[in-house]
Amino acid sequence: MTFGTRRIAIISRNAICFAVACASLMGLWSDTAQAGERWTDLYGKHTIEADFIGLWGNTVVLQMNDGRRVSVSMDKLIAESRIRARQLEETQKKRRGEMRSLIENDAKEASAPAPTPLPEPPSVAPYQPYSGGGDVLSMLEWQNTQTRNGHVLLASYDMMPASYQADFERLTKASIEKLDPAGLDQVLKSVHSIGELIVTRQRWLFSYPRLSNIDEVNKETLKKATLAIGGIIRDGLDPEKLALTEIPNRPLRDWVKDLDSRVAPYIANLGDLSESLGMPEITYDVTNEADGKATVETKIGSTAIPVDYVQVEGKWMPADKTKEGWAELTKSWENGLTNTPSGSLLGAGQATMVTLMIDGFVQSALNAASPRELHAQMDTIVEGMKPLLSQIADARAAGQRMRGNGNSSSSSNYDYGSGYGTDYGSGMDSSSSSSSAYEEAMRQQSSGYEP
Repeated sequence: MTFGTRRIAIISRNAICFAVACASLMGLWSDTAQAGERWTDLYGKHTIEADFIGLWGNTVVLQMNDGRRVSVSMDKLIAESRIRARQLEETQKKRRGEMRSLIENDAKEASAPAPTPLPEPPSVAPYQPYSGGGDVLSMLEWQNTQTRNGHVLLASYDMMPASYQADFERLTKASIEKLDPAGLDQVLKSVHSIGELIVTRQRWLFSYPRLSNIDEVNKETLKKATLAIGGIIRDGLDPEKLALTEIPNRPLRDWVKDLDSRVAPYIANLGDLSESLGMPEITYDVTNEADGKATVETKIGSTAIPVDYVQVEGKWMPADKTKEGWAELTKSWENGLTNTPSGSLLGAGQATMVTLMIDGFVQSALNAASPRELHAQMDTIVEGMKPLLSQIADARAAGQRMRGNGNSSSSSNYDYGSGYGTDYGSGMDSSSSSSSAYEEAMRQQSSGYEP
């Protein structure tokens, strides 16, 4: 009986609250207020407008327009209001479930080894073929434009005179015939797995604790360069897409064009890193051009490198690639092929040696189930990453010197954590070795195709 009395008292308080809410609504509601849901008592005498907050057990919680909250028993509402309360409760449950799934998916994505979907490099400008026959400066500017757009492979092929292209295609196809198909497939799959690891485990790779103390500029440069190289390997050296064994049965330029279309965005990405590395802009100054010969000063910052060119079949070639020089080069290539038995290149022993060196780390890393497992694998190659960072820092310093700004600091001290502090600049004369290597690389680039 006492229990019943308490229950009646609770209902009475709820009824009073409902009546107070109705009275408050009548006094405070204005024409400009935003209407909520309409709620009517069991007898249809009182109706209010309020937002539905939730349903706990048999009690509806409503929020008035002035911010006050009231609780009303479902037993005190007409059927339409009770049905509406149940509908709103189901909607809330659905939204909470969706929000929970969204949060769980976000957490899962954040801890995933790579973004989903995998990021793609920005698209590049379409390749523009070289018409030939123009002056040497127009050829160099065309080469620079295509290189900047990532079309290094196709531009290098098209820069060759027609007879050079024929020789190159013939000797390339003959070289393919010397490969052992099984060994080639084995090696390509191993090399391709490196790109697969870099791209599909990129978050885990770059969360490696020993990379945390690298300064942000070098860390971002390393990340962009690594992902670009990984993309080149993953998309460019995919054994099925590469289809090296099909080269003898199709025009070589078509094969080069297919490969170029896959790797150009990544190569262009690498080129975009030149500014962050402090690389100076390359310019050309034609000092002499007459009778199919020209001398061009390739300027890299404050350094000028003279290169002689000659016209061969309407194409400008470096002077050491005249027909006589080309004939000597192709003859050497032919002699090498003559002394190579068919199917001997990348035979079982050679292929196994390559795959053993690669697969030992890569396959274990690909099988890692967590960042911690992958980082444990990376501990075995951390020493191999240090020279790469040193080269990046030295290249930046060399580029700054060649710009003539007098800033030769290379920021080559990196602390990879306990036991890994190293000064990469020690024992290296970056002023001479890095600069001369850089100049030589630029000389080759400015000279055009180098088979």
